[in-house]
Amino acid sequence: MIKNKTKYAWEGWTSSGNEPCVFSVAHPSELIGAHAKLIDGILRSSEKIEKCLYAPRATSTQAPFSFKHENASYGLCVTDQRFIISKDTHTKAETPTVILIDFDDILFFHIGKALLLGWFSIGYHKDGHVIQENILYSSIGQHHFEKAVRSCKKHWNACLGADLGQIPFAPASLMHKAEDKIHAQHLKTLMSSGEQCQLIFSCQYLWEEKEKKRQLFRLAKPRNFLSGATCVLTDKTLLLARNSLGGNLDRGVDVLVLPLEHIQAIKFVEERLDTKEVWRLKVYFKKMSDQEKIEIPLVLERERIELFIQIILAHISH
Repeated sequence: MIKNKTKYAWEGWTSSGNEPCVFSVAHPSELIGAHAKLIDGILRSSEKIEKCLYAPRATSTQAPFSFKHENASYGLCVTDQRFIISKDTHTKAETPTVILIDFDDILFFHIGKALLLGWFSIGYHKDGHVIQENILYSSIGQHHFEKAVRSCKKHWNACLGADLGQIPFAPASLMHKAEDKIHAQHLKTLMSSGEQCQLIFSCQYLWEEKEKKRQLFRLAKPRNFLSGATCVLTDKTLLLARNSLGGNLDRGVDVLVLPLEHIQAIKFVEERLDTKEVWRLKVYFKKMSDQEKIEIPLVLERERIELFIQIILAHISH
């Protein structure tokens, strides 16, 4: 058996960042290019590696749902304490960098795909600001990022239980109730070991046109669009799977993952959209200011959200 002459498996080999696909390794020292030294050099001896992967530069710098990123390759390591993310633009003008995100600072994840393009986004709190880091990649490697999310969720506390009067279900026993089977497939892959579902319901996500284009001497009225969505509440997280505008399969599915233990308050504001009720969920986090929030506009019938309101508000009031 030939042994490596150095600590790093790919030392001395220059990476272009254009490798064919996302792949997973057992240890950061096996990563390609600058990522090996960046991540391995910052690991603590007390940390246990949960997941380590490499994502080459994607074919695009933007994806559906307004996700954008730099033309860069990424290394990602999930330990039992935090995320370590390295970024290399493969240009002389920029030095490779590394980002450290403790589990306690994570506010949300986004993960999804459209055709052969996938995205992983992590929002976190740092120095009084909310920062969002996006990684675009070939969707063939999406299962690696799904495992990274599950590895983190294992360390989140369960916040909902039988004391709230709701019987928990294993994900497999509840997901078959989802009306959108594609959403169910995306949601199931994000369930961590031992996570219990409280309820699931289908609804619609409200998209609002932000730009008001001028038409001759007056502004055009802003338009609203609806796409399919599925909401799942577990004992650890709130998940929302949504289609992009038009709902076409090639436009993709995105899943928002919110940790319940980091939520300070949730407010529900009811509005009218033509003849339908719109519930705008305003999610406030413990480490964010009162002005900072995530808004989730949903369109659904009142009876389909009353149980959700009862359960989630019971958690917040504890």
